[in-house]
Amino acid sequence: MTDPCDVLWPLMESPTAILPPHAGSHWPPGTRARLCELGLLVPAGESERVLCPECGDHFEEVVAGDGPGGTRFFIECPACVRVPVSFEARRQWQVDCDRVAAALAAALQLTGRVAELVHRRCWRLGRTALGGEPRDVILARGLGWNDAATVRGAVAAARKPIVLVPTVLPPADFWPRKPPPLVVLSAAATCGAAGIEIDPLAVLAAVRAAEDESDGSAPELSPEHLSLVVRRQIKAEHRTELTDDAYLRAYRQHGSCRAAAEFLSSQTGTAVSKDAVHRAVRRAGGVAEVLDAEDSDSVLRPVASQARDKNGKPLIRSKPLPER
Repeated sequence: MTDPCDVLWPLMESPTAILPPHAGSHWPPGTRARLCELGLLVPAGESERVLCPECGDHFEEVVAGDGPGGTRFFIECPACVRVPVSFEARRQWQVDCDRVAAALAAALQLTGRVAELVHRRCWRLGRTALGGEPRDVILARGLGWNDAATVRGAVAAARKPIVLVPTVLPPADFWPRKPPPLVVLSAAATCGAAGIEIDPLAVLAAVRAAEDESDGSAPELSPEHLSLVVRRQIKAEHRTELTDDAYLRAYRQHGSCRAAAEFLSSQTGTAVSKDAVHRAVRRAGGVAEVLDAEDSDSVLRPVASQARDKNGKPLIRSKPLPER
């Protein structure tokens, strides 16, 4: 089943964030309804040009005409001459970026209010505490567009920002100084029962990657090393069923259950589901316990220690992972 967020994030990277009538017809069943139910997709008026519903291979301007039953809409078609166009064939939808920003802030349990920094382009979602210091979490879209300098200025003015982007990372020379941690939502966020959910390890991995790049250090477990660990385990056990250790190593390295499952599938030659990784993380005690096993000084701390923080709410509160 396609995650509704899989179509939401690419749509946010278009300048208008508008879904034309013909595009929605290619979405998996129930996807648009789910996004509308969450308030992430809202009506955006009618399109002036539509794809011909008869031929399906040309766009034409919609013409209104009065008739016995009232106003009717149609297009001129070279093959069919005059083709009626229904309301659904003209109806457009648009991403409610403000609602998306609020949903992300809630998913990350940030302090403070959501604030729009650049109109429909950049939002301050709130603040978190990582490593004992406050950091702003920013949502930015269109960092690859020609006019992205204004958004870059808003990000630079934030306090030690962590930047969330829908799908597109900016060019390598976009940041004049050290780039901030960047979290790609298409790899880290999914649509759950209550709305948008973010894998906490993906956020932490982005922060660590930025820190490692700035100080020249290398990650503790490189992708090549991780691949070797998985291949050795399969060869030793003469089977493709992985142990929890391999699931957890892949999860720590790749930052999300989905990405870890895709990596393990490529290494084993068999389909490994994200649910299998999720269950392994849950058996290990949840995200906080898995991370603590890697680094006892992790910024993701158990609930008991979070209560003693003096710098506001933590980014993630440790809790058991829900059943899927």
